[in-house]
Amino acid sequence: MNPVDFTEQVVIRLPHTDAMGVIFYPRLFELEQDLFEKWLEAGEFSLRSMLDGSLAPTPVVHCDGDYQIPVRVGDRLAAQLKAVEIGRSGFTLSWQLILDGKIAMQTRVKRVAIDTKSGGSVGLPEALKKWLVHSQTQIARKV
Repeated sequence: MNPVDFTEQVVIRLPHTDAMGVIFYPRLFELEQDLFEKWLEAGEFSLRSMLDGSLAPTPVVHCDGDYQIPVRVGDRLAAQLKAVEIGRSGFTLSWQLILDGKIAMQTRVKRVAIDTKSGGSVGLPEALKKWLVHSQTQIARKV
């Protein structure tokens, strides 16, 4: 993933689809999770650091997806980070998946940093917040 434009190529594979060969709706969120992890890595973070406690974990607290056109096995999509919203303890990443120049699917996922002992929200770690601001700035430059 290019840290300047956050675009990743996604190929729809058989396990992503239903019996009709069309993407099965919850698979969009699996694709988003993969994109999220690659986005973290582009910022020199890792999901593992969240799981081992060296970085506050950010579980999903809300997600939604929109499906505009059918996506089938073998389709190649360009997944683009389109928006970043930043709060005190949470952030939202919005993605578009483009097929043949058309928006095929969109997803918006909000995550909140938590304290693993109390389960309550905590402020975003400064380094992660800087990466979010950088990502937001890069998107704004493209518009």
